[in-house]
Amino acid sequence: MSTVYTLNKDDIILVVSALILPPLPVIVRKGLVSRDFWINLLLCLLFGFPGILHAVYVVYMTSSERSQYSRVDENSDLEAQDETAATQPAPKSAEPEVPPAYNDVAQNSNAAQAATDNKIQH
Repeated sequence: MSTVYTLNKDDIILVVSALILPPLPVIVRKGLVSRDFWINLLLCLLFGFPGILHAVYVVYMTSSERSQYSRVDENSDLEAQDETAATQPAPKSAEPEVPPAYNDVAQNSNAAQAATDNKIQH
């Protein structure tokens, strides 16, 4: 499982401003009449610190660096996707590829044969 952390210089400036005035970066990214702004304002007025965490979360989730990542499915992490590969279906062969049998012996040198049983592992 890999985690993707992406921020650019604009995001860093907004994160620093979130430490001083948390609703400001939320207004910049989401707008004044968004649901996230009202949630952030409520968190700041009632609890203080959770408003800062929410503002940093909004900046991170709306970063322009994250646009190149998309979810492969609902259970996976974000993964970089090649736009050309995503639009073109993979060519299908007429016959499925059959893996080699366990009894197939690999061609190795004499030193390798002495150290292993020369079986192909799947």
